[in-house]
Amino acid sequence: METRSFNDMDLEVRSAGDGRTICGILVPYNVEQRIHASLTEVFRKGAFADVIRAAHRVKLLSGHETRKFPLGRATMLREEENGLYGELKISKTRSGDEALELIRDGALDQLSIGFQPLKDTRRKDGVVERIKAHLAEVSLVTFGAYGDLAAVSAVRDIEETPNMAAARAILEGLKK
Repeated sequence: METRSFNDMDLEVRSAGDGRTICGILVPYNVEQRIHASLTEVFRKGAFADVIRAAHRVKLLSGHETRKFPLGRATMLREEENGLYGELKISKTRSGDEALELIRDGALDQLSIGFQPLKDTRRKDGVVERIKAHLAEVSLVTFGAYGDLAAVSAVRDIEETPNMAAARAILEGLKK
């Protein structure tokens, strides 16, 4: 399994709901990202189309840690023009409560995915285009591979986080 982190700095905490659901772009589409010296990749819209129907099977982890219980699970996934959007419910546990507090403080705001590539193409310039992939998990992480493009954009029942305006500006800049 491969992992990729993304921080769109658009962590949203919604005023309606249970206060335990986070949402945001899990992975951006059409953004070329250098993962390491020999790999630059770009995810294409539709890469995760098959997993959307089974969103409840996608777990929310802390830092891709599979040896610990999950923090929660996805309740909804959908493809948007700028990336795979997800809503994830954080369970009412000690670990879940700690994660929510870090999110509310703005200390934990980046997201990362664990995926298995199913169909890729390699362009002449060496960039790998992710056409189809299996989404295994989403993780809250400290530092994401996608910089300021994959992040928690909301947590229901808390105020807007400090990084939301910056994230919106970045995403608007990408659309131009």
